[in-house]
Amino acid sequence: MEDNEIKERILKKAEEMFTQFGFSRVTMEEIAADLGMSKKTLYKFFPGKEQLLKEMVSTKKCELEDYVLKLWGNENLSFLEKLKILMNYISQNNSAFRGPLAHDLQKNFPAIWDEITESRRTHSLEKFSLLIKEGIEKGVFRNDIDQQILFLIFMSALQGALNPEALVELPVSGTQVLEAIVKVFLEGVFTEEGRNTFMRIKQEDGSIAK
Repeated sequence: MEDNEIKERILKKAEEMFTQFGFSRVTMEEIAADLGMSKKTLYKFFPGKEQLLKEMVSTKKCELEDYVLKLWGNENLSFLEKLKILMNYISQNNSAFRGPLAHDLQKNFPAIWDEITESRRTHSLEKFSLLIKEGIEKGVFRNDIDQQILFLIFMSALQGALNPEALVELPVSGTQVLEAIVKVFLEGVFTEEGRNTFMRIKQEDGSIAK
């Protein structure tokens, strides 16, 4: 097996275990055992858990970037169809840093959590600004709301509602919370024409919560 394939296997298993049990409770030995490989092989690729976590974060970010680039380059889809697909993708792939992993990092490794949060915020600002700009140019989004204020509202809602301590108090899943935030947010910035078109696409597809 090639080195790249081995790294991918390790990262996939680490994400699975970190997400289920949290960062603190998982040891490198347990990851190696679950993979059926020696600790020596695991340490050859990753000297420690922190390096493994950081690589996992970087990989997730690259996957999102690649997905967005391919999606936005698809000339067979309209802007609103791309937006719907993107919202579904984010909703379905937003589980890695929720639950036990997020709670563990916030409580026991605040420096790592702050680094992840800042990286996501900076990266999201760039992509979000481009998304809003294109939406305004196409007449889908309103042009009377400041883009930076929109971003601040959206990110504050996400970070607050998807906080592990907040989710414990809610009888819903993180995915349901995300879908509700997206629904309220988008319907507030749509033009009338944009809202009607997006609602029609949702009803035809049925993949975003109504």
